[in-house]
Amino acid sequence: MIFATEDIFVDAPRPTPLYAAAASVSEANLWTSVNGWTAARVYSSVAEEYDAARNNAVIGDFGPMARYAVRGNDAAQFLARLTTAPAISLHIGEGARGLLLTDEGHVIDLAEVSRLSEELFLVTFPGPHARRVDLAARGMDVEVQDISSDVAALGIMGPQTGSALNAAGLKSVSETFAASSVLRGVETATRPLQFGGIQGVELIFPKDEALTIWERIIRRSMARPIGLDAMEILRLESGVPRSGLDFIPADRRSSATKRTPEELGLAHLAPLDGGWFNGRRALRKSAGRPERRLISLSLDAEETVPGAGVYLAGKNIGRITSCGWSPSRKRVLAFADIGAACHSPEFEVSMAMPGEKRVLAKPFETTESALERQFSSEQGRATDFRR
Repeated sequence: MIFATEDIFVDAPRPTPLYAAAASVSEANLWTSVNGWTAARVYSSVAEEYDAARNNAVIGDFGPMARYAVRGNDAAQFLARLTTAPAISLHIGEGARGLLLTDEGHVIDLAEVSRLSEELFLVTFPGPHARRVDLAARGMDVEVQDISSDVAALGIMGPQTGSALNAAGLKSVSETFAASSVLRGVETATRPLQFGGIQGVELIFPKDEALTIWERIIRRSMARPIGLDAMEILRLESGVPRSGLDFIPADRRSSATKRTPEELGLAHLAPLDGGWFNGRRALRKSAGRPERRLISLSLDAEETVPGAGVYLAGKNIGRITSCGWSPSRKRVLAFADIGAACHSPEFEVSMAMPGEKRVLAKPFETTESALERQFSSEQGRATDFRR
C-alpha cells in the first residue's frame, strides 16, 4: 500500500496512536502530515532505512491510511462493485489490490481488500473515502465501519520480517494470509503487506495496545523504524503511482487532470472481462484511446525536481511528477506524465527550470509495468494480482 501525498497546508496534524513510540526513537525529528495525521519522514537517515528495508527488516507507522471494516451477507458483492478488486472470488485469508473509480472510469484512489472471514472484510485506501463508501452501501445488506481512528497500524517489512516477528513473540502471524483475532475483547487483524517491491506484514490493533507491540518489536528484533522518505524510494522502484502526486484523484479536479487506469499503467487492476464494478462500462467505451500515459524513467543524473520538463526530439511532451535517488540503481528514478502517443527508448529531462541542462532518461520496467505488459500480452485477460 502506498501513502497518499503529504498535507503541506495542515498546521496541527493529529498524533497517531503510535506517535509517542515513534518520536522516542526518532533521531532526525523530521515530521510531516498525511491525511491530517502526523507521519515521520526520517528517523535516522534515508540511506540506513532504505538499506534495512532491502536487506533486513523495518517497522513503520501506517496509522495515516484509511481503513474500513465491512461485514454482512452482501459484503463481497459490495466491495466488488465499489472497487475493482475481485472480492467475490477471494477465499478467507486472501487479499487483492484494486482501484476506486468514478462512474466515468477515472481513478480516485488505490484500494486493498482482505477477506478475514466469510462475511468480514478489511479495505484500506491511501486516503479517506467515508462518504463515498457509505453512499455505495445504501440498499445492501452490509455494515461499514470506519476504523481509521480506532486502531493503530504498523507494518513490518523486509526479507527478515519472519525473524523479527518470531523475536517479538508473534510467531502465529502469517506472512502469506490475512487473519482476524480478538485482543481483550476487541477485533484485531493482520494481513500480508507489500510496500513497493518489499513484502511484509501489517498488524492492526486497538490503539491502546499497539504501543506494546511496537516496543516489543523494536526491543527484541533487529527491525529499525522507517520513514516516508525511504519508503518513497521503494515506491519509485516498484512503479506504483502516488495519489495526489503522480495523479490527482478524479473526484477533486477538472476533467483535464482525470486519468483512467490505462493512462496510469494500472489497467491490470481493472480487468474489463471480470465482474461488474463501478466505472467498468465507461472503461469499455474508452479502452485503447488514452490521451496521456504515466511512465517510469531512469535518469543519468544525481537529481531533478518534480515539474521538470520531459522532451522528445526537442519538443516538450510532459513533466516529471515525482522523483528520487535510488541507492541500488545509482540513478534518479522518476514518474513522468507524457502524451500517450510519445514512445521512444530515450527521452531528455531538464534538470530544473526550462532552458537549463537536459539529461538522458530511459524507461525501465518496474513491478507494475511488468504486470501491465503481461496484461496486454494476454489481450485483456485479467492477471492474478492476489498476494
